[in-house]
Amino acid sequence: MAIMVLPFNCLATDYTVGDSAQWNLGVNYNTWDSGKTFVVGDKLVFKYTPGTHNALVVNKAAYDSCLTTNPLATHTSGNDSITLDSRGAKYYICGITGHCSAGMKLTITVGAASTSKKNGTAPSPSPARSRTPTVKSPSPSSAGPTAPTVGSPSPSSTPTVGAPSPSSGATPPSVQTPSSSTNGASTASPSYRMGGVLLLGGSLLLALGSI
Repeated sequence: MAIMVLPFNCLATDYTVGDSAQWNLGVNYNTWDSGKTFVVGDKLVFKYTPGTHNALVVNKAAYDSCLTTNPLATHTSGNDSITLDSRGAKYYICGITGHCSAGMKLTITVGAASTSKKNGTAPSPSPARSRTPTVKSPSPSSAGPTAPTVGSPSPSSTPTVGAPSPSSGATPPSVQTPSSSTNGASTASPSYRMGGVLLLGGSLLLALGSI
């Protein structure tokens, strides 16, 4: 079995036309709806003394000319509740002769059904969530190559300058002192010996010259 579900405005409002003045002569209905927001599902309630007035639902042409013949709907109970079941402009007049032209006429505009309580203004949209991207600090391992650590060289890397060990270098030549005598010869150097020979030869020549 198919079930048809009709939309229902759980926040519908009942408006008494004219408020405390109700549906009567001497009321300015052109300003009564000022500040009011009508939506589908709301109700207009026309309150009056039966037989004194009535409420006719008409089109725009009948509203403008106060034409009471062939209305869309006629209400005469004195406590007429009319549901606003569609969007758009709605027109109402009193069908008693002369009352419409005396000001007993009302027009309103009905908007779409609202899911929020009507307060004369459109409901504020819910604020959107902020999507601020979260910036994470890079970990030390991902920040980039690590700068090399500059430190003092280890003692083992510094060359040691010192005296060569006896076994690692050539032995310096030893200076020998000539012996005091060799086979009774003078310790004088050969150049001295040669000088002596020359001196001796000179003495001989002097000796020979003096003879």
